[in-house]
Amino acid sequence: MTKQIVSKLLVVGLFFALFSNAMVGIADECRLPLGAPAGGERLMFTKSISPENIGSYVAGKLKHSIESSGKVTIEQANLKDVESVAITVFDQPRNTWDASLSAKSDVAIAKGDCVLIGLWVRGESLSKQGEVIEGDGSVVEVVFEKRSSPHTKSVQYLVETTPGNQWKHVWVRCLSKEDYAAGECGVGLQIGYSPQRIEIAGLEVWKYPAGTDLESLPMSPRSYAGRELDAPWRIEADARIEKHRKCDLKLSVVDASGNPLSGQPVSIQQTKHAFRFGTAASVGMIGRTDSDATKYRAVLKELFNVVTIENGLKWEFWDKKTSKEHDQVLSAIDWCNEQDVDVRGHVLVWPAQKNSPKWITSLYNDPVALKQVVNTHIREMGYATRGRVTEWDVLNETFDNREFEEHLGPECFSEFFQVTEGVLPDTDLYYNDYAGLVRAGVNTYHKDHFEMTIQRLIDEGAPIDGIGIQGHFGEILTPPHRIVRELDRWAKFGKKIMITEFDIGVSDQKLMADFTRDFLTSCFSHPDVDGVVTWGFWAGSHWRPDSALYDREWNLTPFGEAWVGLTNQKWKTNLDTTLDDSGSTSHRVFKGDYQITVAEHTWEVEANEDRDVTLTLRVVE
Repeated sequence: MTKQIVSKLLVVGLFFALFSNAMVGIADECRLPLGAPAGGERLMFTKSISPENIGSYVAGKLKHSIESSGKVTIEQANLKDVESVAITVFDQPRNTWDASLSAKSDVAIAKGDCVLIGLWVRGESLSKQGEVIEGDGSVVEVVFEKRSSPHTKSVQYLVETTPGNQWKHVWVRCLSKEDYAAGECGVGLQIGYSPQRIEIAGLEVWKYPAGTDLESLPMSPRSYAGRELDAPWRIEADARIEKHRKCDLKLSVVDASGNPLSGQPVSIQQTKHAFRFGTAASVGMIGRTDSDATKYRAVLKELFNVVTIENGLKWEFWDKKTSKEHDQVLSAIDWCNEQDVDVRGHVLVWPAQKNSPKWITSLYNDPVALKQVVNTHIREMGYATRGRVTEWDVLNETFDNREFEEHLGPECFSEFFQVTEGVLPDTDLYYNDYAGLVRAGVNTYHKDHFEMTIQRLIDEGAPIDGIGIQGHFGEILTPPHRIVRELDRWAKFGKKIMITEFDIGVSDQKLMADFTRDFLTSCFSHPDVDGVVTWGFWAGSHWRPDSALYDREWNLTPFGEAWVGLTNQKWKTNLDTTLDDSGSTSHRVFKGDYQITVAEHTWEVEANEDRDVTLTLRVVE
């Protein structure tokens, strides 16, 4: 069986598996009951959710309205005269809890008791001008939590409503994390994501005693819009991939006299992607000699063409290490370069004490000394990595790391870039932050701050080359059409876009595989995205072991099957073909580096744009 046939069979198998996964979620949702199972006790005595009977909170001067819609009809369940309450937010909230409804418990609950929350919900997303955004639903985060600090949450579940303002029924279950007296805990419905209208009806909250099988209670499956394989966004994504990630490659082969060779078998094997599929990597794993480290290096070299040094180049780590340990970090970088794997530097300035050497606070009363120390650190790392690192995250997460800015002034961020360029003029310089794609793809104040920071850097003349967007997803996933829309938002700056820290923290392995497939497809299809870096790949060296591509025994996880199935199979060109009568063969191929073999002669060919390449067989004396 040829490599090409085997590859196609693997892709078909993966496609069928992921299709089955998506259909399971849809079927489960259809089977959910509308009524709570027997054996429970109501946590809320009142069934009324009119504004006077349900709590609400709206921050500051946030423009909003809260109103009772009276009695509504929910046709899906043949329900009439159901009481509802609606909250509309017209401005951009700063936090998700800045606009919320709540219902407190009327009875005590013990740690380990099962909690079941049911509700009907519908809504619409609004533009900043207050107009309904067609094709989008709204989002509400359902939480069960302590009603005072530290607001311990037993569950957080994001509901995305159906477009067209259609009612949707939701069940959310959890175990209570603590003991609570009556009134100390309750349900929160947080809608402070972006301008939107949310309407809630039929809210019910039940508790079941400890020992109840939590799995026996209904739970709306976590999912996301566009998961189904016939979703319209896939056609558009495939068209973009064909346009932006592939090129025409024509090969003509002649003998030493210039005569075309016909009928000769040709092997066209892609050896490297032009698009950057990367990973964070451990210096220790690259440098060790045990069997796991050997496997680690082999997989790294096989699957990835760019590596982020996970911790070794961070200031806090570097400051604590000896010169010998510094050499180990640099040796790991050199090994990557020897394997033709690019290296990203992470991170030069994380502008607060909590992510910098602890002694940095001693300089806060002396801005001149603080600036000198930060600039000296930038130069030290720049000189140490010059010629070794292709790009650096110069600045990281300024939204909640503001101490340097407070002591040095707002212009300090641009100055950090300028100092870096002076040491690393040939290295791409990035600003990196974590808000860009997460939280279901709806707008947040953090995203607005991210955007304002980039614009400020550009306006101040900072030599910024790229935007690093992290992608640490929890249980709240972003639909593919919104991922693309978010990427469009960042693309308007005309800079490279790198997804710098991708992983998924969900317990549903089927959901993880599907979302990996769809997230990678969305990013790979976008013309302004330069690459995707997963934050680690082996469970034995991973901050989220359940989110690794490989488990501890080096078996591919569902996440890994999706990643490898796309990056190393579906989106990789490997062909065995034959030269035609004119000595040529033409193909549409994925952009990247290729090894071409004809009659035991081999050439290395780069195909990053349409090319017509003539290869000459030379007789070796």
